[in-house]
Amino acid sequence: MNKRLQEFVANFPWVQNEHIPWAEMKKPLKKSKLALISTGGIYVKGDQPFAIKTREDVDESFRKIPREAPLGQLEIAHEHYNKRYAQEDINTVFPISRLEKLLAEGFIGDIAQVNYSITGYIPEPKGLYISGKTIALDLKEMEVDSVLLVPV
Repeated sequence: MNKRLQEFVANFPWVQNEHIPWAEMKKPLKKSKLALISTGGIYVKGDQPFAIKTREDVDESFRKIPREAPLGQLEIAHEHYNKRYAQEDINTVFPISRLEKLLAEGFIGDIAQVNYSITGYIPEPKGLYISGKTIALDLKEMEVDSVLLVPV
């Protein structure tokens, strides 16, 4: 790790959690409905992109990605990672095709009709707590059993 990155990591105001809740799986994956949440800044072409134009920008909102959205309609609005491979294959940061394959093979029970993306660069997570609660309520309403969280 280079010196500048070491200083950044050492001085970053990391969120400290005293307690991390653990939730046991209530049913096997092959009977579970999964949702996908990516921190890759993914959105559907035509929707509002994340408001990230420079490496300093922060956007704590989220985007709903319909399961049936064609892969060619998925875009990336995130300036905090190298998007080269994601632009070649969106599944590297939003593996919806891989979930569809697992569903076809009977490894999982179902996939949520709506999946989500946020951006991974949120140094002050107050707004993320609001987005997270909204996403959690949506997932509960869709009767999602488990989430595949893809940190980018």
